Amino acid sequence: MTLAFIVKSVRCADAIGGEILQVCFDTMPESGNEGERRTPYVLICQDFESASSATIEWHDGSDYDGGAEIVSVRLARDRAMIRLDRDLEIDVSFRIGDRRFAQLSSYLRRMLDDKVLATT
Repeated sequence: MTLAFIVKSVRCADAIGGEILQVCFDTMPESGNEGERRTPYVLICQDFESASSATIEWHDGSDYDGGAEIVSVRLARDRAMIRLDRDLEIDVSFRIGDRRFAQLSSYLRRMLDDKVLATT
């Protein structure tokens, strides 16, 4: 099964001097009310202090889910295809500037290392 959507925002954030990294692909603007969510999003988070693998959570437009293992991320200039260890791929399309894309690529590579595959 594939969950595919076009996002309005791609956000990269860090805390504790880069010990925690987050990448969020969201169909709602940042000011949206999470309690009224009816549209998809994906959040990937890595806490380097805990030395665990990156976590992923998502909303498919109907319900929240998470806890899957990220197998790979195929990253292109306008899309990310996230393959999980479940019968699910998340295909996210976006339009962002060059600097934001460089930041996105850097964050994903730091969180997921060799699971990130660049495509053209």
